[in-house]
Amino acid sequence: MKFVVKSTTKCGLLDLLCPYTCRGCGRLGAVLCECCKNNLIKAALRVCPLCQQVLADAEKSCATWKNCKCDNCKIAFDALFVGGWREGVLAKLVKEYKYQAVRAIGDVLVEVLDEAILELPENTVVVPLPTVGRHVRERGLDHTLSLAKKLARKRGWKCQRLLLRASDTVQVGTKASERAEQARKAYMVQKEADSDVNYLLLDDVWTTGASMLAAEKVMRAAGAKKVMGVVIAVGKQKEL
Repeated sequence: MKFVVKSTTKCGLLDLLCPYTCRGCGRLGAVLCECCKNNLIKAALRVCPLCQQVLADAEKSCATWKNCKCDNCKIAFDALFVGGWREGVLAKLVKEYKYQAVRAIGDVLVEVLDEAILELPENTVVVPLPTVGRHVRERGLDHTLSLAKKLARKRGWKCQRLLLRASDTVQVGTKASERAEQARKAYMVQKEADSDVNYLLLDDVWTTGASMLAAEKVMRAAGAKKVMGVVIAVGKQKEL
């Protein structure tokens, strides 16, 4: 009888046998030491993922969530928050958490998200973009759902799985036009949205934005009046 050992099982065994090393400096003890974590959070920028421009006078333009978005882009989100660029340590953390299910990294990524998000109303509900089903089974972790639950718990909000996958198409390696078409058909809602609730859509990476933009439209169609978004990292245009 043949047994298949999941990659997440291997990672779990290694975590028990070997101490974590900092993904920034290599120091033993944690997936990211306090020094590297502080540097990562301090490096965060108020950036528009659509035009890739750092928001001018960010402290004033993002004084409240109501005006934390680019004036040059006609974006439907009521506010859009970004943890940082998809490069260096942040890119490494996202990759290992998403594909290798290094669960300890989740707590670090939630700190990045928490730092990026301004004060929001108490009735905010975090809605994770659903992960492709077979990816969850292969990795042993629904990374966006896990992050959404952690973030909601940290902020005292609720987390709801309102969005479902209508199709399990995989966007990695596809062109921007193909991503947009796939995303348009990818999501549906389990139930009608509450018009009085502030919904915060959460995803890991903004590449072309097709997934987040499509999810926002589905939420609006379901009755949501206030829809915000947050992503851990944004890929620079040269990466697209």
